[in-house]
Amino acid sequence: MGLAAGQARLLTITGRKSDCEYESMRLSHQKLALSRQLTDLSNEYQNSLDQTKLIYDYYGTGDQSNPLSYGILMTPSTLNNYMPVLVTDPKGRATLNSKYAAAAEAAGIPQEGLGSLPSENTRNKFIEALGGQGVISDKLMNTILGLPYNQAAGIGGGTTVAVQTKNVKYDELAELLNGYTVTPTDTVFNSEITRGVNLYNTTGKEYYRNPASSGDGKWDNLNGTQYKEASNGQVGLGDILTGNYVLVAYGQDERNSAFGATGGAIDAIVNSSAWEDMFDAVDNLLGLGDSYTKAAIEYARSQVSYMVSNQCDTSKGTGSGKRAYFNDDDLKNFAYRTGGAEQATDKKVVSQALSKADDYVGLVCRFNCGKGRDDDSNITAISINMSNVLRAYITYVEDYINGVSKTDASGNDLYSASIGRKEESSFVTSEKNYLYTIKTGATVSSDDCAQATFYDVLFNQICQNGWTKNDKIDDNEYMQEMLKSGMLYISKVNDDGYYYQGNYATDSYIKEVSDDTKIAQAEAKYNTEKSKLNSKEETLDLKMKNLDTEISSLTTEYDTVKNTIAKNIEKSFKRYNA
Repeated sequence: MGLAAGQARLLTITGRKSDCEYESMRLSHQKLALSRQLTDLSNEYQNSLDQTKLIYDYYGTGDQSNPLSYGILMTPSTLNNYMPVLVTDPKGRATLNSKYAAAAEAAGIPQEGLGSLPSENTRNKFIEALGGQGVISDKLMNTILGLPYNQAAGIGGGTTVAVQTKNVKYDELAELLNGYTVTPTDTVFNSEITRGVNLYNTTGKEYYRNPASSGDGKWDNLNGTQYKEASNGQVGLGDILTGNYVLVAYGQDERNSAFGATGGAIDAIVNSSAWEDMFDAVDNLLGLGDSYTKAAIEYARSQVSYMVSNQCDTSKGTGSGKRAYFNDDDLKNFAYRTGGAEQATDKKVVSQALSKADDYVGLVCRFNCGKGRDDDSNITAISINMSNVLRAYITYVEDYINGVSKTDASGNDLYSASIGRKEESSFVTSEKNYLYTIKTGATVSSDDCAQATFYDVLFNQICQNGWTKNDKIDDNEYMQEMLKSGMLYISKVNDDGYYYQGNYATDSYIKEVSDDTKIAQAEAKYNTEKSKLNSKEETLDLKMKNLDTEISSLTTEYDTVKNTIAKNIEKSFKRYNA
């Protein structure tokens, strides 16, 4: 081989050897990358062995077939005891999916909540919107709308009562009340100090006299009006509501200061059996059996019990004397009282007591004392407009049920009742189109009743604490991750009937278990990816081995060619030196 050819061959070998060494280095880097990928894959697999999932184990059997889902928590069923388990944000607001959120918006509930409980009308809008969104069937929607709104559900109250209801206006309410009769003159009094009791229907121009009334205490012509004596003292409550019925009691001659004593004229009024019968009848219609309407009735009872009561020191007035026996403190629950300085006839006293009762809510007293003394032929009359008291009682009930009192343009209570002038009260019965919720007597299944309770609780919690919309909350994996990361919480009813927020781990039905499915998937992925990496590594190893062999051969050839060139150069120098 000549010098030129040898040098060319040497350069070729050197270039090829450099290429092989570069390729070997590149393959080494690829192998390092594969090693890193294998490390990452191993770490991912190790982490996947810790993967968990949330399951709902209502029966406590360890069954893992029910993954925790929004549907289980927010759909009434045995699994949640027909009480919503709310998913809430850190502020305690209920997290709603798109359908529940649409219902809340349709009912006009702001996202920050109302801070209090609204009227039944708002609740009914919410239920109707749930029906419109397809969350509940039309049949269930109508059933719930027919049940009383349980304003205490989830706020310390119990389940919704299984009583069907309907809304009626004033005229129908009066018609229903006429199914109940009372006898206002059915009362007891002391005939030594009380002469008698009369009931006047100032609208129908009738009156009825208590059979125990004595003397000539029978007045059928008062204030220029001739009253016809009724055949009996029974009156329909609807007639009392729509009419004007006044109960009048009057004392004996010379004993007008005894009207507040035991068995006196005040007792003759307040001891009438009509009061309890009248209020019981209203309670039977408007009382729906739930805790809230019970509270409304108790409130109304407390108000009228004071209105129709004898607040006098009954030990006074047992003998003759001045009317000053009973002072302002004794008569603090009277709506009106007056007396003339000079003696008036008995007929005038009763007439004035009758006429004044129309203008007042509560007891009215007409004294009769010539110069402040119990003179001969002097009586004192006590009266009360039963129609006004019935209207006040119904107003108390409805005003309480309304929750947040309605107000007029001036900010005053739209409906109110109080002892005093009738014009100072604003009876709900004056609004003829006002809707009263009454019992119908129809039966409701326990399942429907439980579902009604569920949605009343949900509605109350949304109104009280507010809500947020989350379109992803129906995704089980998303919701579970949000719960496990502490971004969302669980709010659940406690034994005291109130809702409390806590971590998902505080719910005994929610359990965190190993996610065997994901672990198996991760293992399969690990084995597959590892096999691919191993295959790539083996390929790289083979290529690197071949390169090492080639580099070794090239090195040997390089040395041979180099030696040949060196010998040729040496021969050339020897030839020229010779």
